Amino acid sequence: MRRLPLALAAGVLTAGTLLAPAAQAATAATAAVSVQQASQARWFTIWDGGGNTTGIDTGTLRSRAKVLQIVTQCWNGGDGTKATATLYKWVTNTSGIGGAWANAKRDRGYCVGGKMYTRINWARAGEKWKATVKLSPKAHTVRVWVQNYG
Repeated sequence: MRRLPLALAAGVLTAGTLLAPAAQAATAATAAVSVQQASQARWFTIWDGGGNTTGIDTGTLRSRAKVLQIVTQCWNGGDGTKATATLYKWVTNTSGIGGAWANAKRDRGYCVGGKMYTRINWARAGEKWKATVKLSPKAHTVRVWVQNYG
């Protein structure tokens, strides 16, 4: 086996040590981007469901962010079925005792396989909400997501 001159061997070692900090900096930059992306606002699902039905009721949900939406996707088989998606907000009485569900937003559309969005941008974190989707005149396959953005 042939031995390399000492100067060449030293240069190889020096080059190897110079590359390590650059690789470490690239890894640190990639990690910083990952942390930044994780902290950025995004859509997250707080309720998910579906099936072959005429209606879905999510029950009481707590909003976690300012923007709240229902995503509805349904298929009608060509019979003209319509979907009605409604967001309800829990409103307490002025006396603070009791309350009722108030209609906050309602959207209607035909079930043609595409997604329909019913969105509000004035919800507050911690408020009580409920979402319903009703299909008429017949039951069909429906998929529903309730999402927050934040």
